[in-house]
Amino acid sequence: MPRDTNHSSASRRAFLGAAGAAATTGLAGCTGMLGGGGDSTTTLRVTAWSGNYGERFRQAIKPIFESRFDAELEVNTGWNSLLSKIQAAPADDPPFDVTVTCEPIYYNGRNAGLFEELRYEENIPNIDNVMQHYKDVRPISHGAPADGAPLTILYRDSLDEPVETWSDFTSETVTNSAGVGVDGGFWIYPLLGAGVGTDAAPAANELYQEQHHETLIDTLEEWPITGWANSGTDIWRQFQGGTIDAAQWYFGQVYYDMENHEDVSFSMPDANAGYMDNWAVVRGTDKRTLGEEFINMLLDPEVQSKWSEDHPLFFTTEGMSYAGDLGEYLPSTAEEAQNMALPRWGELADYSDKFSNTVKEMKTN
Repeated sequence: MPRDTNHSSASRRAFLGAAGAAATTGLAGCTGMLGGGGDSTTTLRVTAWSGNYGERFRQAIKPIFESRFDAELEVNTGWNSLLSKIQAAPADDPPFDVTVTCEPIYYNGRNAGLFEELRYEENIPNIDNVMQHYKDVRPISHGAPADGAPLTILYRDSLDEPVETWSDFTSETVTNSAGVGVDGGFWIYPLLGAGVGTDAAPAANELYQEQHHETLIDTLEEWPITGWANSGTDIWRQFQGGTIDAAQWYFGQVYYDMENHEDVSFSMPDANAGYMDNWAVVRGTDKRTLGEEFINMLLDPEVQSKWSEDHPLFFTTEGMSYAGDLGEYLPSTAEEAQNMALPRWGELADYSDKFSNTVKEMKTN
């Protein structure tokens, strides 16, 4: 994937204008498919991430779902209490039917029995469209890989040098700046960036190899972190308030917003990391079949192509086509996907308390 630090505002404006004018009420060639398999209600409750992810998900996916199924889609948003809401609800009356998950939510929810096992052969044949690499990252027994985003470096244009790689977070340019903002809700992702920048092991494997943990933690502690964020909105506010001059965030939450922040640029390193979402059906739902059919829809290459018009995520199927210039930045082949380190929580679980406590100490100091 070619990378370019100096991205064209004009090309993004032209594409966004075209995307905004595109129809959002269904896809050409879609067939009306009744869903639910005898489910008792025509409303499917789905939880997506909060912030602009949820807004864009609702804009892109709700009209497609409702044009294909004889059902309504209720999109809720959140992230920090997904599992606790399921655990607090009666086993046969979950708070929602389908949920987005990433690590560690997917790992912990699967191990706690909070997701139904997916019946791929019966209801999710589009799993065959998903690149094998994404299916191999973690078990897909209870969650299908559909979308995600690479980590992205943001930096203020007035810095002496552009910030183009994760190792640049320990450069004089960054250490002498106002500081760096990072994800404070999911500590795994700044650690992945630090791992790529440390380069003691390939593809951020420092996280899974205990002999490299001290080096990895030292690298993260060398980042001049002055902002901890729970959303992209937090990151932009930290830039606007002068709290930070660089940041670790996610391509899917920033690329379509760059026009609103002309003093900030972004970089996409060739050696990079990211997150990937596995969509799961919540245990005890009476809409299990409809939920699986919904996930099957998310794995439709045509749906993912349409979805990318509203949301600059990477998508997992071989047949989808990215809107606009997204294909310049996002992986579209297995080879490109393998250049992006995605968290493998099964290999990390034994060390998670160590890393979590380290980040907690950094946040309070």
